[in-house]
Amino acid sequence: MGVRVEHEPGRFFARVGELEAELVYERRGDVLDARHTWTPPALRGRDVAARLTDALFAHARAHGLKVLPTCAYTRGYVARHPDLGTLTADG
Repeated sequence: MGVRVEHEPGRFFARVGELEAELVYERRGDVLDARHTWTPPALRGRDVAARLTDALFAHARAHGLKVLPTCAYTRGYVARHPDLGTLTADG
């Protein structure tokens, strides 16, 4: 499934049909605090949350920022992708 992730200040989101998944963050200086990730039940298990999280880290990398993984999903994602350690901020 091709998921197009969009960005607006404070969130990354993807629309699939009439459903919307989102990753909400708060920017504080050079840190993006990933606060919440939500995927509608009908889209779960399709890597939509992973695509949102990929986009967050790509944005951080492109802009010289760090990610604080406050959200449980983002923490788990970082644990599964240790290569992201250089982009992860300490809490």
